[in-house]
Amino acid sequence: MSFQCSGSQRLLVAVLAGMRTAESNWSWDSAAFNGAALTQQAVNAQFGNNRNVRVAVWTLVNPAAGAAYQLAASANVNLSARLMLMCLTGVDQVTPVGATGTHAAQTNAFSANLTTGIADAWVVGGAGIRNGTLAWSPGTGVTELNDQGTGSDASNDITAFFGYRVGGAAGSYGFAATASGTNHGVLAAVEIRPAATGGSNIPVLFSYFRQLSR
Repeated sequence: MSFQCSGSQRLLVAVLAGMRTAESNWSWDSAAFNGAALTQQAVNAQFGNNRNVRVAVWTLVNPAAGAAYQLAASANVNLSARLMLMCLTGVDQVTPVGATGTHAAQTNAFSANLTTGIADAWVVGGAGIRNGTLAWSPGTGVTELNDQGTGSDASNDITAFFGYRVGGAAGSYGFAATASGTNHGVLAAVEIRPAATGGSNIPVLFSYFRQLSR
């Protein structure tokens, strides 16, 4: 996927949601942007009905800017998958990620509570659920950026969700999304910590978003 970041104190966030047509375990092997490896920060999996859904959040501090570079991700099996990318600015370049959380289940309501360690942090994440015909609704305080399936097959496609929540004072924040039907799925989210200057936090902003199915 071609993707461009801009701004200062940048962080690239990638949410990878995939489903294997077997219950056996699988993994995302790697993710790289312009040749620089991303770090996997949160991941979980849910299996059943001869399917295995896995969602992971990856990040890259200070990604290359000023050109449309390529984001490449690979898994060790063939799958239905969606890749969602977000470029954030104003992010702490030393410790950009704080708390993480996941929820894997056979349900329609997915949520994770993250306790932020600093004021003005964001919670960014996504979810994936078996059945390409379903739709997602964001939970309280969550802004939805994308809600789309890899296709229209109820058994062999997944529907993925991507969004964020803007925090205020340090404390507990829920990141939740509800699907229009029950199935095997996973939600994963991470705390994004703001940079600070002169004793004050810099507002975290996002400059670009893009998604891709395969």
